[in-house]
Amino acid sequence: MHDADPVLPVELERFIFELAAWQDPETIFPLILVAKRVYMWIEPELYHIVLFRKRLLPMLESKPAEFLRQHVHHVAIFVELEYADVVRILSTCTDVYNLAIWNTAANRPDLLPLLRKLTNLQRLSTNLFALFGGRDDFILDQFRIPPPEELPFTYLTHLDIFGLFPKGLWPVFGMLPRLTHLSLTDTVSPELISAALGTCPVLQLLVVVWGGDPVISPPPDQSKISTDPRFCIVLCSLFEIDWELGARGGRDVWRRAEEAVANKTRERQKGSDVRE
Repeated sequence: MHDADPVLPVELERFIFELAAWQDPETIFPLILVAKRVYMWIEPELYHIVLFRKRLLPMLESKPAEFLRQHVHHVAIFVELEYADVVRILSTCTDVYNLAIWNTAANRPDLLPLLRKLTNLQRLSTNLFALFGGRDDFILDQFRIPPPEELPFTYLTHLDIFGLFPKGLWPVFGMLPRLTHLSLTDTVSPELISAALGTCPVLQLLVVVWGGDPVISPPPDQSKISTDPRFCIVLCSLFEIDWELGARGGRDVWRRAEEAVANKTRERQKGSDVRE
């Protein structure tokens, strides 16, 4: 690694390197070898989006806590890490904006105080039934919804819920003051959909993510579930890939659902114009 004088203006050179690293993360490692200044510019890109596997845990020891707090913004925990490791991650990466907790052991009431400290958290994917204490699929009333002041949902705009969602959980829909986007996985209960649409105070979109093979297990006719223009069903079977795509600003489930709802709204408006 050397530090030869730049040919382009420094600001432009930095912009080009950062753009290349963001658009194609696989180029980061060769790029950081170009020059010391390039290393300083784009090394943080390695940490903006983190899909935690066990082999990435040493990262917590490799960088100062302040560096991780400043640069880690998107975190997905999708392997069976020890709960203590999950606590370490969330206690260190406290400026997380987008968090997916797909680790079964991590979704538990003990995690709520940690989540409340993530004051920049706007996007969350979690199993609410387990997060509120539900553990047994056959005992659906063992969870407890905490009072609103104990919930980590104050700033959430996007919430993806998977797992069981018994009727006793539905009051949580009224405790999401800023939620505009709600996703439910493979859940097509008309009563549940109606409750969410009618209770979330500022909801703009409700998408059911259908993870099954559309040939073997096609999604139901969404018009038979809800005619609300904010509702749609979107196919997605590769959740990890889709999550990372969205973290990088790509066309993920949320983006495709927004497009579907916008198209539905336009079609409805056209029909209204024709009738007039």
